[in-house]
Amino acid sequence: MSGRDDYAIRVRGLSKMYRIYEKPSDMLAELVTRRPRHREHWALRDVSFDVKRGEVVGVIGRNGAGKSTLLRIISDTLDKTEGEVTVNGRISAIMVLGTGFNMDLTGRENILLGGLCLGMTHEEIERKTADVIAFSGLNSFIDAPCKGYSTGMLARLAFSIAASVEPDILIVDEALATGDVLFNVKSYSRMREIAKSGATVLFVTHSLQQIYDLCDRAILLEGGRVAATGNPRTVGYLYEDMVHQEMADINQSAAPVLQMGHDASEAPTKARILGADLVDAAGEPVHRVKDGEDYLIRIRVRADQDIDSISVGYDIRTQTGVQIYGTSMSALGIRESIAAGEEKRFDFTLRAAFNTGAYVINFGLAEFLSEDTSHYSMIHFIADSVMFEAETTARFPGLVNLRGGYSGAWPLSANQARRL
Repeated sequence: MSGRDDYAIRVRGLSKMYRIYEKPSDMLAELVTRRPRHREHWALRDVSFDVKRGEVVGVIGRNGAGKSTLLRIISDTLDKTEGEVTVNGRISAIMVLGTGFNMDLTGRENILLGGLCLGMTHEEIERKTADVIAFSGLNSFIDAPCKGYSTGMLARLAFSIAASVEPDILIVDEALATGDVLFNVKSYSRMREIAKSGATVLFVTHSLQQIYDLCDRAILLEGGRVAATGNPRTVGYLYEDMVHQEMADINQSAAPVLQMGHDASEAPTKARILGADLVDAAGEPVHRVKDGEDYLIRIRVRADQDIDSISVGYDIRTQTGVQIYGTSMSALGIRESIAAGEEKRFDFTLRAAFNTGAYVINFGLAEFLSEDTSHYSMIHFIADSVMFEAETTARFPGLVNLRGGYSGAWPLSANQARRL
């Protein structure tokens, strides 16, 4: 396929405006007098993007950014104000929990109702009901009224129905946030299966971990507009920067500076990280580490103003953005001051325990605003500054080696077995 057929979803200039009335009578007064009695709220403004067939795309953003509104318009459950949305394929959507459910009906009856709402025939639903029940794990409750279900149970049922449709496009709006851990694992696995089948997955989440684990691409919304789109890790850093900026506004401190790699196009005005390295025992920078050997993470900082209490730290992530370890002076209970014009070097010890693969190190510099270590303002954050390859001869699943061992096996007496 080529051209338009390569795209499952195409959005151009999409906007959505709500009329906000101070009181219900203003709506009637506006109809009678033909004079505006409302204020306009643009939940979306000039949003444009494409989603290719088979892509898994995550939409992130703070509350009120327009994420749910966007998905509802794409799902055709909400009218747009301006723009165009083109959808190529059959959509299965999970929006607000319980949407389309009749709470007085049983779970089994709502499988029929939900399946019909998603365009399935009676025969399809009958054929898939047993699988839906098994996937949801609600066997013991399926013939009970849904009004007695918890939000987690409703989430499991809603996802199980939607995922059974074999859609061209699956849209999920934070419905998995209330599910239990085991069901979330099953759901993510199912979403991957749907994507591998050539279908498209578009979902909203507040969890960067889900974005990193599942997505080929991410879209960041802010104030109803597309703030960024692209590599999940890069978009995730921008989202974290927005959160730090919001914290700075609350604390009435300067906005933090996000730096990608070695691009120091903008420098903080209070203090900055001049550079950072991963070094060996001889103090030489390295880009390959060996399991069990000791290294230093060396961070150089310069202050342009006096700072009474700062914290310097780092975190290590996989190439997809999954954080596997991090620490800082605050986490270690250490406080340092720095004077205007002073440069300092901060060294952190690290014993390599990584599985074979590639990793990145991010660095942060923050100022404490009180004795409470959770009350801080980020000053400078450098993402993807240092990259390294890890190698090990040990065989273990996962990302880090916790040096687990085996201490032996012993026969149990009948009395000991009974106590166990």
